[in-house]
Amino acid sequence: MELMIWIWLGLILFTLVLEFLTSDMVAIWFTLAAVPSFILSLLNVNEIIQVVTFVTISLILLLLTRPVVMKYFKTNEIKSNVDAVVGQTGVVIKVITPDTVGRVKLRSNEWSAIAKDEIAVGEHVRVLDVEGVKLIVEKI
Repeated sequence: MELMIWIWLGLILFTLVLEFLTSDMVAIWFTLAAVPSFILSLLNVNEIIQVVTFVTISLILLLLTRPVVMKYFKTNEIKSNVDAVVGQTGVVIKVITPDTVGRVKLRSNEWSAIAKDEIAVGEHVRVLDVEGVKLIVEKI
């Protein structure tokens, strides 16, 4: 029984260090799942129950919570120049109407732009999206 205490403690430390080294949000779930099994081993609960508890909690945490957490901690996401213009503001340099493509100056670059409403020259716009090589904008 005492061996299991050391196994769970070692697993907790190993997976915790592994998570700090990789930051992939995988090993942390095994760390969290090993804690209840460690506690069960301190209470002299059967080893099979400890292992079943570890596997069950690991699967639940990995399958149900990891996708939610990854949505908030997007790793390795690099915005391209096109993605970076979304949300930026620019100035209309050629009239934009619902039927015609206008022009917008944004960060010293000129872009083709479309909008739902008519926007006059000199008005400020916010970039909502990029469709091909055209900005989709709205008047500010």
